[in-house]
Amino acid sequence: MKIGLVAPVEILGELSAFTEKEFPDETFLPFPYRTILEIPRLLSGQQNRADAFLFLGETARRFAAASVAPAVPWLAIPRSASALLRLLFRAAVAGRSMKIASDWAREDVFRLAFQEIGIPSEKYELHLQPVRAYNEELLAEEAARMAALYRAGAVDFCITIFYRVQTLLAKENVPVYVLQPSFEDIRAGIERLILSHELRRGQESGLACAALRLTADEDHFPADRGYDLGDARLTAAHPIWQFARETRAACIERPPSGWLLVSTRAEFEAATAQYHQLPLLARVRAAGPFTLSVGFGLGTTVEEAKLHAERALARALRRGGDQAYLIGPGLSFTVPPARGDQSTQRAPLLSIEQQLLPLSQKTGISLRVLTLLARACRDTERTRFTSAELADLTGVTPRTMNRILLKLIDRRLAREAGRQYTARTGRPSRLIELLLRPPQP
Repeated sequence: MKIGLVAPVEILGELSAFTEKEFPDETFLPFPYRTILEIPRLLSGQQNRADAFLFLGETARRFAAASVAPAVPWLAIPRSASALLRLLFRAAVAGRSMKIASDWAREDVFRLAFQEIGIPSEKYELHLQPVRAYNEELLAEEAARMAALYRAGAVDFCITIFYRVQTLLAKENVPVYVLQPSFEDIRAGIERLILSHELRRGQESGLACAALRLTADEDHFPADRGYDLGDARLTAAHPIWQFARETRAACIERPPSGWLLVSTRAEFEAATAQYHQLPLLARVRAAGPFTLSVGFGLGTTVEEAKLHAERALARALRRGGDQAYLIGPGLSFTVPPARGDQSTQRAPLLSIEQQLLPLSQKTGISLRVLTLLARACRDTERTRFTSAELADLTGVTPRTMNRILLKLIDRRLAREAGRQYTARTGRPSRLIELLLRPPQP
């Protein structure tokens, strides 16, 4: 995930070091500013670079939103009592009394913080200067008021949420601390962004389930060697758990030898090269005398995806194991084993990079759709289909499939081969012959 960090230049270096250490799998793009006035210019035309933007403070987010419409999620990290407690601790260590002027008008949080550290209300004084809208002139006026309170002895130090105010007060030799969200608050905010992003990806890409079943070779494990069977099963299960981690799947064990993985289509497609190969079959076989059967199921709900996964698993088991199938709305095909695993490979494996990618670039048709069309020819051992059949096999709408076929026909990669009566319609449907002949590697 790519996250834009919109933060004051004074803290951005420290913030970047923290995020890179805590979230090494995510990409963070810096958007530093010296004043909040610069934020709209920084973000204008740049939102396509990130999946979400993180602001340190609600004021900065609101000011930017007044000029730039959010095109991706924007999250402001609030300042919390824990962040305030750190500043109060620093002031106490420096020998400051708890007489405070601040432009952060959250008296409730101040009182909560003092309550947390056991300071009664008669032991502290608050002079809060509310700033309702960001304005450079108003900030200068608020800074002047806080400086006057300090010189009059009414306060012993100041707390501000603006680095601009800190600069003005520091010039007047006024003790001042900048209140920023704590790193715990930032960590929690980033985790919320990542979770929201994953949920959106799941909704966009659809849900997917994988049902898996290990089958032991009975010749290797006679009845009196139950312990050996259990030990070997644990070893063979390790690649399955590893596959679950790779696909960020929720893994539900189904004793004694079954698992159900729930993730998104995007995760399973990435781990199987768009369901083009499944190295997991070979990994399990290398781990011991077991065969693995896998059923992938697609659907708009978990229940639908699970039902399809169970049906696909049953088909793999009927074929004797070491098989993987995918079933979804209008989809049903074999998922081949890993490249070079000839023991269960029953058909030549197309090379996406060397065969289908050039066709995709030539026709403008997605690589996924071309892969599914090629598999339909291979698995059904025919090349002639109606457009409705092809729409079902690829999971696209009939209108989209007709547009795809026009492109293929125009490039002489398909042709109209006749008419066929179907039960679906009362009139004959066009038969299209696919002529996908990519160059051999």
